[in-house]
Amino acid sequence: GGGVFFERENQSLMNVDDVKRELGAARLLEIEAIFKEYDTDNSKTITPDELRAILVRIDERATPERVEEIMASADLNADGVVDWNEFLMMVYSSEKAGHETSFAKVYRKVKATVVRGVGDAQHSYTEEERVSFSEHINHVLGGDDDCAPYLPLDPHSEDLFTKLGDGVLLCKLINDSKPNAIDERALCVRQDMSIFHKKQNLNLAINSATAIGCQVVNVQPEAIMEGRPHIILGL
Repeated sequence: GGGVFFERENQSLMNVDDVKRELGAARLLEIEAIFKEYDTDNSKTITPDELRAILVRIDERATPERVEEIMASADLNADGVVDWNEFLMMVYSSEKAGHETSFAKVYRKVKATVVRGVGDAQHSYTEEERVSFSEHINHVLGGDDDCAPYLPLDPHSEDLFTKLGDGVLLCKLINDSKPNAIDERALCVRQDMSIFHKKQNLNLAINSATAIGCQVVNVQPEAIMEGRPHIILGL
């Protein structure tokens, strides 16, 4: 009833600022880019017609009843559209709390995250890529004691992008690909390492990746520390 909507709406409004702080600027930009995939008229809301167009695009059933049901699962204030805050709360609830609504299921299926790169270029990756890379890292580095604080990566979260930011996993991956490419005595593995040591590790990874034949162009340690997906997946 109305009380439930009022409670859900206020919970959303109370928590959205905390959610934004927790996700961070880089992740918010990625989610906003996905939101714009839906919001084709730039109205800052997703309408039933825009959702229907997305469903058609991914070959999902797009009957009026289906559209109404999906919209209602994310439209917390029942105003007939899904605004940015509602979209953000839907994504957060799905990814962090495991609460997957009908809208979240569609979001997950069509997800191709667009991020900004060098020269403001657009780059995309699919959830399948993220899952595949995460599972590979878990498999090949799972027995390494230095990697224990980082693993296992949750393939359905942002672990792949946030836990590679100090260079330890990247350097270990390079040595898995080409043994002894990196002298691990030069690698800082402290959990409380400074930004200086993180950059030192990342420069070691970038230079070593170049030395073993990887195509590394315009990659800076800061971009990896910020968790930019297209940079990390490129490495």
